[in-house]
Amino acid sequence: MKKMVLALSLSLAALGFLLSPAMAAASPNPAPVLSAEDQEFLASLAAPVLAPAPELEAKGPGIRPKSACSATANCGAGSPVSCTGNSSCTATDRNCAAGIRGNVTCDGVKTKCQPACPVDCDARATDCSNTCGFCPILQFQCDPYICRCDFNPNCV
Repeated sequence: MKKMVLALSLSLAALGFLLSPAMAAASPNPAPVLSAEDQEFLASLAAPVLAPAPELEAKGPGIRPKSACSATANCGAGSPVSCTGNSSCTATDRNCAAGIRGNVTCDGVKTKCQPACPVDCDARATDCSNTCGFCPILQFQCDPYICRCDFNPNCV
């Protein structure tokens, strides 16, 4: 009985697969027609987009594009640093006491104050000691800064 039901089910499924393409061909679906406004809109999307040419301004012997922004950072005793850009410009003045070297950034390009801030080795040694707590310091180096502690169960 089970074999007969299975054979009948498979026969109906095969018949359905054979009739599907014939039924699909008998009832054609017309392609959608776009209005004139829709066709004009699609044509405008396909048109190439051209960026406007940069405005030029005569400066000295050559011609350079106008700069939309500029930035200057005070570098303390060193010379200030400046930059010009077309979209974004920022400046951070030097403040070595706060660990800020100073820099300018224009259109994503960063220029740092020279030379770097002097290193306070006494402050770094104190920081290392505070980091290690009651554990002994295995290695300390001021510049570049290295602080390794001997963390063990006796001192933690």
